[in-house]
Amino acid sequence: MALLKIPEVCEALKVSDWTLAGWRKSGFGPPFLRLKGTDVRYPSDKLQKWCDERTVSSLAEERGKGRTFPGSEAGGFS
Repeated sequence: MALLKIPEVCEALKVSDWTLAGWRKSGFGPPFLRLKGTDVRYPSDKLQKWCDERTVSSLAEERGKGRTFPGSEAGGFS
């Protein structure tokens, strides 16, 4: 199991470090480890599983899974 640093995960997911931090705070993003202080790592196998669980074939399939996303309560994604 490889432990990925924040910039590596941001590159893989094509999101900013601010977005990833917001996901950590809200509990939405992939599972992570806090090693010491502010040192955060993402297990590569857990990141892959998190991505696999969110892969859908259509919007209808996505809606059928009842997912909500950060901002959905404000009329964003649903």
